[in-house]
Amino acid sequence: MKKWIQPAVNVGLFAVLLLPLYSAQGGEPEKLKFVGDAKCKMCHNMASSGKYWDDWSQSKHAKAFSLLKGDEQKDAKCLKCHTTGFGEPGGFTDLEKTPKMVNVQCEMCHGPGEKHAVAHKKENPIPHSWKPEEKTCVKCHNKDNPNWKEDKYTDKNGKKTGFDFEQAVKLAVHKVKKEESK
Repeated sequence: MKKWIQPAVNVGLFAVLLLPLYSAQGGEPEKLKFVGDAKCKMCHNMASSGKYWDDWSQSKHAKAFSLLKGDEQKDAKCLKCHTTGFGEPGGFTDLEKTPKMVNVQCEMCHGPGEKHAVAHKKENPIPHSWKPEEKTCVKCHNKDNPNWKEDKYTDKNGKKTGFDFEQAVKLAVHKVKKEESK
């Protein structure tokens, strides 16, 4: 056997066996698939788990795609904010192929639900991002948004601002959560 073959085989085995652990330990994040709000509804619209889906379905986010007219429904700049998972595994591609991924659904705030959706109730559910983060919101709520208003919010220092995460997330929190927090 040539001298370079065994080290090459060892490096290959190392990569195959240990790189998946690297991803799981905080390396390159795993790309989970988006599954759509119908999967979320199965569990998150029961009285025992909060009827969150009903609450979301009455929100502006649940109707976001209907705001797009004509060519906007095919414009990537619009689709990234008015659909779920645009350009990501399992996410929206177009109305014909992925109509179930229109609107700003649960996973846009809480993360792709591929593993979470298949977790059994009796086990610990596989979490996703339970609590929305500002970095997620500002992907769409920013100055590139044609509906941006520079003075929409007043921050805690009295300064007018186009987006204030603390205030915005309180407006978007599910009604059930608002009632629980009283």
